[in-house]
Amino acid sequence: MLILISCLLLFVTALALIVLQVLQPNARYAWLVAVGGASLALVSVFTWFTQIPFNLTLPAWQPHTVFTIPILFHADRLALPFSLSITALTLTVLLTAITRSAITNSFTWAGTLALGGIGLLAVTADNPLTLLLVWSALDLTELVTQLRSVNGPANNEKVVIAFSSRAIGSGLLLWANILSTARGNIFDFQSIAPDSGLFLIAAAGLRLGVLPLHLPYSSESTLRRGFGTSLRLVSAVASLVLLAHIPAGSLTSTLTPFLTGLAVVAALYGGWMWLRAPDELTGRPHWVISLAALSIISALSGNPLGVVAWGCALVLIGGALFLAAAQLVWVDYALLVGVWSLSSLPFSLTASAWLGNLGFFMPFVVVAQALLMAGFARQALRSAGRIALESQPGWANKIYPAGIILLVFFQLLLGLMGWDGALQVGAWLQALITSLIAFGLIWATPRLRVLNPVRAHWVNATTSGLGTVYGGFWVIYRLLGRISNAITVTLEGEGGVMWTLLILILFVSFLTQGTP
Repeated sequence: MLILISCLLLFVTALALIVLQVLQPNARYAWLVAVGGASLALVSVFTWFTQIPFNLTLPAWQPHTVFTIPILFHADRLALPFSLSITALTLTVLLTAITRSAITNSFTWAGTLALGGIGLLAVTADNPLTLLLVWSALDLTELVTQLRSVNGPANNEKVVIAFSSRAIGSGLLLWANILSTARGNIFDFQSIAPDSGLFLIAAAGLRLGVLPLHLPYSSESTLRRGFGTSLRLVSAVASLVLLAHIPAGSLTSTLTPFLTGLAVVAALYGGWMWLRAPDELTGRPHWVISLAALSIISALSGNPLGVVAWGCALVLIGGALFLAAAQLVWVDYALLVGVWSLSSLPFSLTASAWLGNLGFFMPFVVVAQALLMAGFARQALRSAGRIALESQPGWANKIYPAGIILLVFFQLLLGLMGWDGALQVGAWLQALITSLIAFGLIWATPRLRVLNPVRAHWVNATTSGLGTVYGGFWVIYRLLGRISNAITVTLEGEGGVMWTLLILILFVSFLTQGTP
C-alpha cells in the first residue's frame, strides 16, 4: 500500500497542476503545489523503512488462463535506494526550477512528477510483465517528447531508431519470459531460469546503449536541464533495475567474458568522451553510457549490489551536476562530494560496486572509473555558461542551493545507511588506485592538450562516426522500403491486375512443373 501512496502523491499532484494550468493559467502558487507533492512523496518513501519488505498486487487480469502472472510490485532493501534517489531527483528538479524561468510552467512540472511516479513503479516491479508495462509507458513518453523537441527529418529518424532499439530490448525480455513459460515455469525475478540471465543482460544493455555501443537518444534534442534531466536519468534507472534482479548463477556461460569485454569498451569510451566533453549537458549521454556499462560489469561479475550503487550514483551524482545551472562557489565545491561518491572508497555510495570478481578486466575498469571521476571534478568546477543568482529573487539564493545539497546529502546518506550496500569497505585497494589515477588526470588535464575539452561539434561528429555501422543498416532498411513501395505502387496502378495475373500464372506454372 505504501508504494501506491508514494506513486499517487506524484500522479495526483501532476494531475492537479494540469487542472490548475487549465482553469487558472496565471496562478502563482502552482510551484508550491508541485514542490509540496514531491516533498510528501519523498517523506512517504522514507516510511518504507518501517514495513520493508512488502508487496503491492493489482487485481488479476482476465482470463486467468492467459494472464497467469499478476501485476506485482515489491519494495525491499534494493528497491529502496533507487526509490529514494528518484524522489529526491524529482524534488530537486522542482526546487531548482527557479533558475529556469524561461521554461517553468505547470505542464513541465507535471511531467516531472509523472516521470517520478513511473520511475517508482519501474524500480519496484517484481516480474518481467510488470516491468515491460512500465517500460512501455516510459518509451512512449520519451518518443513523444523527443519528437516534439527535435527539428528536421534526420533528427526525427534518429529518435525513431532510438525508440526501436529500446523496443528490441523490451522484446528480448519478453522472449525470455516466453521461453520460461513454454517450459512450464513462472518467470519472475525470484526464480529466473539458468539460461535466461544473458537475455536480461542483453535487454538492459540494448536499452541503455551499451550492448552494442550506441547513443540511445539524439544529441540534437533541445531537452536540457529540468525535465530533460529527469527523463534521461529516470529512463536509464528503469532499465538498470533489471540488472539488479539477475542472480549470478544464471550468468555462467562462455559468452559472459565476451559481454564483459564489450561493456568495458563502452565504459572506457564513455569515460573518455565524458572527460573531454565541453560541458556537462553535452557529455550527459556519455555519462549515462559509462555508468550503465559499469553497472553491467557489476552484474556480470555476480554483484547486484554494485548495480544498485552505480544506478544511484547515476541519478544522485549526475542529477546534482546537470541541475547546477547557477554560479555559486560553495555549491560548486559541495558538488565535489560526487568525486568521493564515485571513488568506491570505504563507506562511500559506490563502496559495494566491486565486490564481484573482475579478473582480467580489473585494470580497464579502474581506468574507466578514474576517467569518470576526473571528468566530474572538471565539470563541477566549470563556471562558464552558468547564470548569476543575483538576477533572481532573494529567496532563490536559499531554495536553489537547498535543491542541489539535497542530492549531495543523499549521496552521503546511502553510503552509510538504508540498504544492503551501505557501510561497506569494499575493494579499498582498487578504489585507492582509482582515486590516485583520477587525481593524476585532474592534474594533467590543463597541461596535456589531448586531455583538454573539445568543441561541441567535434563531440557530435565523433558520435555520428560511432553510428556508422547502425547508419549502414538503416540505409539497407530504407532501400528495402523503397523496393516494397515500388512494388506496391506497381500492383495498385492501372496495370496492377495484369501484373497480379502474370505473377499468379508464373506461380501456378512453377508448382505444376514435372507433374504428369
